[in-house]
Amino acid sequence: DGLVDKLAAMMVSEREEWEEQVLLAKSVLAKLRKLSFKIINSSTILLPTWNAILNELKLKPKKLPHDIATCWNSTYDMLEVAMEHK
Repeated sequence: DGLVDKLAAMMVSEREEWEEQVLLAKSVLAKLRKLSFKIINSSTILLPTWNAILNELKLKPKKLPHDIATCWNSTYDMLEVAMEHK
């Protein structure tokens, strides 16, 4: 089908370097997923605090979208809002 497994074609040292570089992105995504879940599911503590911080910064109140495995663009949506509010 024309698909190529680039990881399988890499040498061990190249694969280790690639995994090291990807680890940072995976870590950031995991932290954002955790934060998003906590904000959405903590309507009495974190959500009001989140909204207060956004109001202080004169930003539009907006929830951090939750990353959903079955929605192909939810990771992008979560990252987009996170970048707007960094």
